[in-house]
Amino acid sequence: MYESWVDFTVKDAAGKVIAESGALGPDGMLDPTAHNFTNRLVNKKGTLNSLHQVWNNRVVAYNNTIQSGRSQLVRYSFTMPQTSGVTVTATIKYRRFDQNFIDFGMKKGYAQPVVDMASATRAFVTGVNQPAQPAASENKDWMRWNNYGVALLDDRQYAASVDAFSHVAALRPDYADAYTNIAIVRLQSEQYDEALPWLMKSLGLAPGNARALYYLALVKRNKGDLDGSIEALQKVAMEFPRSRDVHRELGFDYYQQQRYELACAEYEALQSIDPDDLSAHYNLSVLYRRLGLKDKAPEQASYFADQKDDPTAGIYALQYLGQHPEVAQENLPLHIHDLDANRAFATSIKIRKKSVDTTPVSGR
Repeated sequence: MYESWVDFTVKDAAGKVIAESGALGPDGMLDPTAHNFTNRLVNKKGTLNSLHQVWNNRVVAYNNTIQSGRSQLVRYSFTMPQTSGVTVTATIKYRRFDQNFIDFGMKKGYAQPVVDMASATRAFVTGVNQPAQPAASENKDWMRWNNYGVALLDDRQYAASVDAFSHVAALRPDYADAYTNIAIVRLQSEQYDEALPWLMKSLGLAPGNARALYYLALVKRNKGDLDGSIEALQKVAMEFPRSRDVHRELGFDYYQQQRYELACAEYEALQSIDPDDLSAHYNLSVLYRRLGLKDKAPEQASYFADQKDDPTAGIYALQYLGQHPEVAQENLPLHIHDLDANRAFATSIKIRKKSVDTTPVSGR
């Protein structure tokens, strides 16, 4: 129900808006093609739970929310005017509720405050464009490259992500996370041999760095070195004893070594932090059975069965996305908001609305 989105405008040399994504209509409704930092909760009818009917949730059709420490890259395309340049402005806007919910909770057309959280404007001329100097209030170049690399990684653009993090390393050679980030990209693309030297370089700059040690453990495991993985994870656990990820990975390593009691201890520690962790429920149901704890195994198995994702729920998301082409592309890691197509789409919507037959039918 929270609504944060990008209002992206393109103006010609005279200041006239020639393309836009993210405008609010006269009724307060947000442009359906806008890039919206939200998710879409869908029920078993393939329709949106737009009024917070949490008991009907079956699947998330897509999720554009930005988690802590993450970044997101929003792409736009439009046709440049032939006679002049353009000025583009991107503004992140926020309001407490989307208009549909506030109409339901308050009254039709209730106007909420809209906050501009951040905004930037750039001018482009036809032909050669010189680099724009960043404002003093903007992040440093190395940080912007780093955020860009994170966004590319989440878009699964691995080669481009490595290139971005390489720029970070060149600008900040003392920044250990730059090398860790390159290693994470290699790890995501299953290039374990290529990831290892970057992690060692990171640890050379920051010995004992928990983040680098965590990913070193994953690399060592995938290279068959379970003892090395456990050693690295134990060091992380000493610094972050309530890390769910560390207990989860340690439990898996011990399980792989058939050290079932130690694996149980890790998954039980995980449950003490997060009682609803699915991996803990599943693995403890298996481990308890192998250890002869037959009274405890079924309990964990029932928790897992009750809380696991429905493997058939994806069909509801497909139904919803099929009925809403204006947002279907949001389900793709990399997509482009085509402002020219958006104009055509808006026109087609108006035409369809005008052609709807609203004559009452007898007997219905």
